[in-house]
Amino acid sequence: MRQVVRAFLINDEQKFLFVRHKKGTNWVLPGWHIESGETVYKALKREIKEELNLEIKIHWSKMVFNIDGINEKPLPLAVYKIKYESKKYWYVKKLEYVFLAKIKSWDIKIQEEEIDEYRFFSKEEILKLENTFEQLKDIVKTIEL
Repeated sequence: MRQVVRAFLINDEQKFLFVRHKKGTNWVLPGWHIESGETVYKALKREIKEELNLEIKIHWSKMVFNIDGINEKPLPLAVYKIKYESKKYWYVKKLEYVFLAKIKSWDIKIQEEEIDEYRFFSKEEILKLENTFEQLKDIVKTIEL
């Protein structure tokens, strides 16, 4: 099963950055596959840097603890499995981790071979979007700004 990491990237105006990929019509969260040996945190930062040339800070409002002591790690907003039939008639299974992150740098340069455009949406605008996934609307409802 492929593992994927994505983020609701928030700016100073409390709006979230969504992207539209060249292969799709929906507005989606930036991010993609976790590479072998990567943590979800390292993968998220790498993907955001590759896709948008942005530095981010993953939201630190929650912690997990391990037996050896306190090990502060941000928890995802959501983790869910996706199974769908691809255009090639085989099933794809993914485990997606969705985080909340703050944008630290502002020199956005999209990865042109993958992304058509980006746009910032308010929480209310996301809830009204017709061309996005319902699970993203469900998750954004839980985000307190």
